[in-house]
Amino acid sequence: MSGASQSVNPPHFVISSEGEILGEDTPENQELVRRVVACVNACDGITTEELENGIINDMRNAIAQAAPLLQERSQMTELLQREIRAELASRKKNS
Repeated sequence: MSGASQSVNPPHFVISSEGEILGEDTPENQELVRRVVACVNACDGITTEELENGIINDMRNAIAQAAPLLQERSQMTELLQREIRAELASRKKNS
């Protein structure tokens, strides 16, 4: 990157407690407000300290590790259920 600094115009708006834009009502600002509201709702019950300490990344990592294990367990459960049904049907047929 060159030594010249680029000027970035930050959005100029305030979000009301109801999620309304007070200020420039542009599509970009509306999308930012939508994202902020979604983030606030998603983080309900998580303290600011937890957010600052990276709990979201920790949770994402835990889910990434657990999801394949849960999927494998689900597949094995389905397989066992099919085998049990087949065995029960076989026993019923032979009795």
